[in-house]
Amino acid sequence: MIVDLLRHGEPIGGRLFRGLQDDHLTDNGWSQMESSTTGKSWNFIASSPLMRCSAFAKHVATKNKTPYRIYDGLVEFDWGDWQGKSADNIGIDNVNEFKRDPISNGPSNSENLYKFNNRVLSTFSQIIEQCSKYHSILIVSHAGVIRSIKSHILNLPAEEMFNIKVGSGSCERFKV
Repeated sequence: MIVDLLRHGEPIGGRLFRGLQDDHLTDNGWSQMESSTTGKSWNFIASSPLMRCSAFAKHVATKNKTPYRIYDGLVEFDWGDWQGKSADNIGIDNVNEFKRDPISNGPSNSENLYKFNNRVLSTFSQIIEQCSKYHSILIVSHAGVIRSIKSHILNLPAEEMFNIKVGSGSCERFKV
């Protein structure tokens, strides 16, 4: 089965630790997603419920008459006290310490990394199982979710997932 992982494009408000904050895409963000999916098609589309993902998923599904479904388990990592803040507001040293060791240096009140990873991978397994009859699926989600899935596919430890770069509007293909 082919699985494409599409990160939402640039949201209104710029680059933030957005997490559960539900912002719309900018025109540029929408264009980023259009550009990375042009000429591609899928048999099924799965999406995060947050509008920066679900609006585009619904658009593509409607345009291509493709079945799609919203999965709550594809929602982004809850950044706790960092939510809605930029790296400058948080402090680049704090962000770098988190990337180095996300277990010991996670933001206050944030989601536990292992629980997040288990939630995402459980949802990913559910999608793969439910979609076994399809040749290709598109998962529209967030950088953290995509990092979790990519870490799993590439056999990397969860603790290293935040070192994986995932660009706004990027779409990557995997065979699973």
